[in-house]
Amino acid sequence: MAGDPQAGLTGALLQFRRDVERGRVSVRLTASADGLLVDGLTLLAPGLSAEPGDPGGAELRHGAALDFPVTVRGNCAVAVGPATSVVRLRDGRGAVREVTLPLEDGGLVQRLHEGHCFGEELLRQVAIEVTDVQEVAGPALQATVRVRRVGGSDAVRLTRVDPNTIYDIDPVGALPTLEGDGAVTAVLRLQPARCDVHALGESYRTGLIGLAVALGDDEPHTFVLTPEPAVRQRLEAFAVETCRGAAD
Repeated sequence: MAGDPQAGLTGALLQFRRDVERGRVSVRLTASADGLLVDGLTLLAPGLSAEPGDPGGAELRHGAALDFPVTVRGNCAVAVGPATSVVRLRDGRGAVREVTLPLEDGGLVQRLHEGHCFGEELLRQVAIEVTDVQEVAGPALQATVRVRRVGGSDAVRLTRVDPNTIYDIDPVGALPTLEGDGAVTAVLRLQPARCDVHALGESYRTGLIGLAVALGDDEPHTFVLTPEPAVRQRLEAFAVETCRGAAD
């Protein structure tokens, strides 16, 4: 591998569903030979700011992919560019080298950049919060979401509500548009729809509410509403209690 500028490695950038809320991605390395240890890893992705990963001397094996988590944030001041990773390698004799790998990302950097920058601009103009949760027949919960002007002047349109891993979430009545100052509310019905172990194992997503929101005349973007901890705990607890009740 001495003459190979990439040391026989290939790389990809991906994001698992469990890492979305944490703001993490994974650099996946695949080696064409045994005997290399990963001592350091830095993701370079214009449009994102990334903290260095800590691979801890993980050993690469021929044909086996290893994933290295990296925490990222959007960088709205920089245009999106190709993702690469600088990898610090050590072989069995202790020799150290650094290689720069292009990363296949399937448009992930672009999507993360657009999502972060949309969310940043949206929250510059409005606060979006769950103001009330009530139990209703179903069994289900009814949540009131308030969109309140804090700056800017673009119209803010709620155009869609998405389900999460446990709940089917549907609007009760028409979704509102905020024009000018003040506030509007949307009432949502959340009904537990999945009780399988896999869904319940992703309880960290149970309290998240996916909205499609448009600013002004732009196309809608997905915005994930993360309620206050007490609201999230109630959503998670209700799902578990409802699923247990259905199993009895």
